[in-house]
Amino acid sequence: MRVAIFGKQNPRYFREWMKTELEKNGFEAELQDMETRTFLDYADRFLDWDALITCGEKLPTEAMRTLGKGRVKIISRWGVGTDEMDKKEASAQGIAVCNAPGSLSVAVAECAIGLMINLLREFPARDASVRKNDWSWFFEGRLSHQLEGKTVGLYGFGDISKALAKMLYGFDCHVIATDVRFDEETARKYDVTRVDPETLIRESDVLSLHVPAIPGVTTDMVDMAFLSRMKPTAILINTARGSLIVEEDLYKALTTGVIAAAGLDVFRKEPPEPDNPLLTLPNVMLLPHAGAGSHECLVKSSAMAVDNIVSFFKGQPKHLLNPDALKGG
Repeated sequence: MRVAIFGKQNPRYFREWMKTELEKNGFEAELQDMETRTFLDYADRFLDWDALITCGEKLPTEAMRTLGKGRVKIISRWGVGTDEMDKKEASAQGIAVCNAPGSLSVAVAECAIGLMINLLREFPARDASVRKNDWSWFFEGRLSHQLEGKTVGLYGFGDISKALAKMLYGFDCHVIATDVRFDEETARKYDVTRVDPETLIRESDVLSLHVPAIPGVTTDMVDMAFLSRMKPTAILINTARGSLIVEEDLYKALTTGVIAAAGLDVFRKEPPEPDNPLLTLPNVMLLPHAGAGSHECLVKSSAMAVDNIVSFFKGQPKHLLNPDALKGG
């Protein structure tokens, strides 16, 4: 059985570890350092492989159809999000798709709370002023805000949001959340109040996005109409997917006082173009899709990515996202 390991943006020693673990289990594994993350550019080169470990490579309909001409039976997502894959087409081609649920939750939740604190306390601006020998923040009594006691809205209440709710509980925040599938037990444990989307948008001091990018449903949902319903003092946090936000509208909202600030770990285009106007704003904190970029996170996700493949070929599939792929097989 041959396994191709992608995700060259992650440290090589993790990919080498996965290769070694797969070989211990009788697989032939090779690291793939591709020039792009668009799988269709090279899909026909992997028709003779049995399994793929991917990490954000885009596998749309045509890529799945190309793979369906070969012998690929499973794609193991090194991480959680799979909106870059056409899972319906994968099922049609008899290709199982699985991921590593929960492996990123704490890391991304820490990223979100870090953005909240940095923006509320204006730490990036204060850091920059000290480097310029400017102590006006101190001598002029320029104040910022605490996270404690704020109303924090979680738009989506999945694994990351629940990890974040646990952290916010210690800050004595008023946490509100909205989701189609709502975990009442976790909400009670961490004193999270379920609200409708409109209430969450209207009442949040900090609004954190935690939904997948679903075309026609959540993509482009944060437009000017959405932003205009937020408090003018509110902060928007996005550690989910860049396509949730209409960036032109966010720029306008941030420069006209519609909202106060934003913390972004994701962009519509990654890396963003150098002339992206959001890069020029002092009331935006920007990160390079680093939410899941912790050593501890990759330890978990690497082990799960390997285990998914080993278990699958033992006839005991785990974390399967498209069970229809196994019908008739």
